[in-house]
Amino acid sequence: MAASVEGFSAPRAARSTRRMTVTAATAAPSLTESLTQAANEARGIAMDAIAQANSGHLGLPLGAAEVGAVLFGEKMQYNPEDPQWLNRDRFILSAGHGSMFLYSWLHMAGYDLPHEELSKFRQLDSMTPGHPEFPSSHHNTPGIESTTGPLGQGISNAVGMAAAAKMAGALFNTEDHTIIDHHVIALCGDGCLQEGCSAEAAAIAAHEKLDNLIYMYDANDVTLDKMADFTQSEDVGARFEAYGWDVETIDGHDLAALSKAVDTAKSTKNGKPKLIICKTIIGKGIDAVAGTNAAHGEAGVEYVDEARAALGLPEEKYYVSPETRTFFEERKEALKSDYDAWQTTFAAWKEANPEKATLLADAVDKKMPTVEEMFAAIPEFEAGKAMATRASGSDVLQGIAKTNPLYISGSADLHGSNKNYINGGGDFGSPEAPVGGGKTYAGRNVYYGIREHAMGSMLNGFAYYGLFRVSGATFLVFVDYLRAPVRVAALSELPVGYILTHDSIGVGEDGPTHQPVETVSGLRVMPNLDVIRPADAEE
Repeated sequence: MAASVEGFSAPRAARSTRRMTVTAATAAPSLTESLTQAANEARGIAMDAIAQANSGHLGLPLGAAEVGAVLFGEKMQYNPEDPQWLNRDRFILSAGHGSMFLYSWLHMAGYDLPHEELSKFRQLDSMTPGHPEFPSSHHNTPGIESTTGPLGQGISNAVGMAAAAKMAGALFNTEDHTIIDHHVIALCGDGCLQEGCSAEAAAIAAHEKLDNLIYMYDANDVTLDKMADFTQSEDVGARFEAYGWDVETIDGHDLAALSKAVDTAKSTKNGKPKLIICKTIIGKGIDAVAGTNAAHGEAGVEYVDEARAALGLPEEKYYVSPETRTFFEERKEALKSDYDAWQTTFAAWKEANPEKATLLADAVDKKMPTVEEMFAAIPEFEAGKAMATRASGSDVLQGIAKTNPLYISGSADLHGSNKNYINGGGDFGSPEAPVGGGKTYAGRNVYYGIREHAMGSMLNGFAYYGLFRVSGATFLVFVDYLRAPVRVAALSELPVGYILTHDSIGVGEDGPTHQPVETVSGLRVMPNLDVIRPADAEE
């Protein structure tokens, strides 16, 4: 507030002729003040949207508001005017039920997500569905990197994305020009970490040394039904350290601690993914439910008006102050400067590497070989020759892989049986895992181990990343282990392929556990999933 000082201790006779006014300039708010204000306004937006919809989840948007402030207001690398920028940091809200967290921050950060769409939260055909949905033919919300909702999927997608980023860097970066060096950041809660697929994916991330991956763990000690200690007692940090992650525990409401932790995570290149345990209060700001499992959903809606007033917010709904607008405009300009510097590097890279540039441009544009080109690469098979379809499928795969150098294969420890190994494609992974294993991040064959669920989720992560065409393989009967990510892939219109072998009555000698009697029918009823079951080599 401007301050004025009128008059001084001048002689009485002079006071009528000597009058001075001194005005002090308003001091610019500090970064901490700006982020605190933005966090509280994000809380207000979430309260307003969930109250208007009378449906939704207040707990995470309110409890993790400072996490959002630091990521979007200070530490993440992005450009709202080019939301598909190749070298942006990818942010995944794995705890997708807290979707108003993400919508609030995208709106304030300057993405094309207008106020009108915030007020349509959880309504049909809005840009703000109940859980974040990856852009497709029926949704196009900028800044959404993956479809999340089924818990555990988002952080497992993040492992696939981080692997895709390592692969892209190995293929396209050169000694003279680095065009891909971003991070993948996922926000999760106890629900995501309790799901089994997250354990599978976290183990792969550590083994393949994906140090471009950061989990922000919203550790509020609460699940939906009960306080978290009712169903879990393990030390999550110790579990991740055992996998091979770097782990740090901080106060999730301390902006300085958050900033330092993210800085450290992004700057430390030691071959370890990062878990930042953010101790938070679920539903912070609504005192009647804060810190309890009642805060998870919309139970705090009846207290919203009182809570907004306590935060110093005006009666205007979906309020964003001029100060916060200005802060994010200035933030966008700073980010644009970094973006422009990258564009200069990218232009020099393209000029120096025309073949790589063409390959990358084709990948970004989703350009595929023509049907004629693919058929020309597939061998002809002798009519009537007895040949297992997995064997003929292997021959077909080799031809397809030659026409598309960014086609990636993988298996859940069954390459030898599925016969889906790309010959000459190399093995994906850290050259150091294991020592002398011959892996490279440019390898086209991904070894998932006996982790079908993680494989399915990581395949989606590769597909969300956008540069690669991916497939994964297992026995048909084990597709039920990855059914959840298959369903999400179908919903999200992801071009993921599943090579499922051992589908005939010939597996009967393995016994009923390996006989996929009903499995194909179960896949055929899934909307937007093409199921093809060739009967012989020619098919």
